[in-house]
Amino acid sequence: MRYVLLLVTLLACMSHALAEPLVRVDARLQPAAPYQVGGTLRLEVDLLTSTWFTQAPQPAPLDLPGTLITPPNGQADSLTLNIDGSTWFGLRLTYLISPTAPGQYEIPALPFSLNLGQAAAPINVSTRALSFTVSGAAATGTQGNRLVASQVRMSQQVEQSADPLKVGDRVTRRIRIEADGAQAMLIPPVGFSDIPGLKRYPQPPTVGPLGNGRGSIDGGVRIDSVSYVVEQAGDYRLPELELNWSVSRSLREQTSQVPAIEFEARRSGDYQLPFSLEADLEKLGRGRLIHISRPLLLGIGSILLLGLIAYLGRQRLHEACTRVQGWRSRRQATWHASERCAWRDLQRALRRGPMPLAELYRWQLRSQGHADLQALARQLPAAAATCLQQALTDQYSAQHCAPVDLQELRHGLQKLRKHRIRRARAVANDFQLQPLRPWTAETPGRPGHDTHT
Repeated sequence: MRYVLLLVTLLACMSHALAEPLVRVDARLQPAAPYQVGGTLRLEVDLLTSTWFTQAPQPAPLDLPGTLITPPNGQADSLTLNIDGSTWFGLRLTYLISPTAPGQYEIPALPFSLNLGQAAAPINVSTRALSFTVSGAAATGTQGNRLVASQVRMSQQVEQSADPLKVGDRVTRRIRIEADGAQAMLIPPVGFSDIPGLKRYPQPPTVGPLGNGRGSIDGGVRIDSVSYVVEQAGDYRLPELELNWSVSRSLREQTSQVPAIEFEARRSGDYQLPFSLEADLEKLGRGRLIHISRPLLLGIGSILLLGLIAYLGRQRLHEACTRVQGWRSRRQATWHASERCAWRDLQRALRRGPMPLAELYRWQLRSQGHADLQALARQLPAAAATCLQQALTDQYSAQHCAPVDLQELRHGLQKLRKHRIRRARAVANDFQLQPLRPWTAETPGRPGHDTHT
């Protein structure tokens, strides 16, 4: 009897282990110590499972007084790791931490709620608590401290509203700074100086993360711009610009710079003919008459008029071309962010095979506002839902099964999309506005109706 109870207990434990997916959570600080004030370190959190994610996990909030923190904001690296002979699938979330004061910092355990395939309910996990020490002098402000980064790239771009420049024209100088291993908010602004004879108009800076193209952030980028309007004719020189920064590990001082810019501005009325009028008059002779036919004279006048119109309207033509290019860029960006584009990519990927998880997640998110594949399976026909479950099991299981024919899944998705479109149109028709006061035969005062006072 004792052996029977032991066998039943073992079978129950095995069934429970097969039903519940395995979960693994790792957290680490990169790079390794030491850490300095003004530098940036990464808190990497790996969320691993033996199955798959049905929904992307939400980053846990992190607040450390005395630091500047940039959370993952929905960006993560996909992972496939082999640990102790077992295959694990998951995501890596990265927090950027920039200390502004020296001292000992304690990172508490961060909670995460994981929605996994083959799990009956969300699984709650937490990271282990970490600590690190920061040395150096306390920061007095992001603009008054040296930038600490692993690498800094500084470049410039110059745009002129006309060539050659004249009084009233504009020169725009744009400085781009890319810092690897540093947050964008810690990059100091560029100081543009006043130039006598030029009117300075600074423009709002552009600050953003510097991605590596795989979903994570490697640093920050800042773009500062200024426009100079020519008020007086003359020769001008915009001075060179320098940025002093320190290497993250060795704190060795470095300097990045862009060269100076020189240009000439003329008066609005200054224009020289490309030929000598006096020499031509001497060759033709003072007493000789030049006869020009009327058609030739009209042709020359038309050419000169068209040239004058093109010269005066060159700036507007340039602005119109810029607006057209911007419109095309916005239209292309809108298309790439639309549900139709995601649907087209999904159909192409399904024809090629194997299971296109990235395209399927993107289409479900844009069409329904969430990326829950279990909810998608419940809306599909039975055959398509079965095909989807088999494809997901083959994608995330440790042992790959026979290839799954995605033809049934593609037809099921097409039927589901047509049903969603018809339902959206029906809802839109139900909310159409009716006439405020429709005319009837009994309505007094309508057109053609006799009214008596």
